[in-house]
Amino acid sequence: MASSLNQPAMAAPAASWLPISGDVAWLSLGLFAMFVPTLFELFQNNDAGLWNKGEHSHGPIMLTLAMWLLVTRWRTFVEQSSSPLKGHWLAWPCYVIGAALYVSGRALGIIYFEVGAFIPMLAGLVLMSGGLPLLNQLKFPVFFCIFMVPLPGFLLDPISHFIKLRISISVSELLWAFGYPISHTGVVLNIGPYQLLVADACAGMRTLFMLEAMGIFYLNVIKHSSWLRNLGLAMLIVPISFTANMIRVIVLTLITYHLGDEAGQGFLHGFAGIVLFASAMLLLMGIDRMLRWLSTRTGAST
Repeated sequence: MASSLNQPAMAAPAASWLPISGDVAWLSLGLFAMFVPTLFELFQNNDAGLWNKGEHSHGPIMLTLAMWLLVTRWRTFVEQSSSPLKGHWLAWPCYVIGAALYVSGRALGIIYFEVGAFIPMLAGLVLMSGGLPLLNQLKFPVFFCIFMVPLPGFLLDPISHFIKLRISISVSELLWAFGYPISHTGVVLNIGPYQLLVADACAGMRTLFMLEAMGIFYLNVIKHSSWLRNLGLAMLIVPISFTANMIRVIVLTLITYHLGDEAGQGFLHGFAGIVLFASAMLLLMGIDRMLRWLSTRTGAST
């Protein structure tokens, strides 16, 4: 005689939000606690508070994007991976490099070393948790943390001055063609009774660097299979960033000319920053769609 029993369904084990073991979690908490003083200083309203200044304010945004991508891909790796772990020992050289950068940065007051130490520390954590297979999966978010490191002025100021000068010339010639009474002296724009200095925060290399980072992030997240779209977008990120910077300077110049200097340097100055990001992303997505159309026309994979 056949019989059937109603067995209670077994509950699936709850997935851990943090995809690392308890031991590694405690180790990582101890290591990253070192960076609390660094983060505190970066957000201070003084000379050391670089992330509180316009030209370095992209740092926390880059860190947030990198951490979001890292956690998302880490969880996917844990759910799908069945490969044996290897390369754990490489975590210790990473920790040594990170500790050397951090200690020298704190001792000598070099903020670039201090913030940059976070990257080998993070790579060490990844290696200790999942070895080389996990690091291969998370290499882009670990690499992307480079963009949060404040850029040293002695390396970028000469390039930044060249970019500001080219943007000043382009804006001056464009608005002159539309009938505005504008001229430029170096990186100073003269329009009507007003003078505007094209500063680093408006059109410098640091802003260009930030937009480059956003473009690289977009390419990695979208993951086109078409070589034409990937190559085309990678090559066009620089002119897209330059154009977005130019649009921001044009907006600020027109606001100042039509609404006055107070409006140009007040709330609307911050609004122009939103215009910068919006115009850069719209240009990037517009060119992406154009390249998709070209890929379809040429028969390349999209």
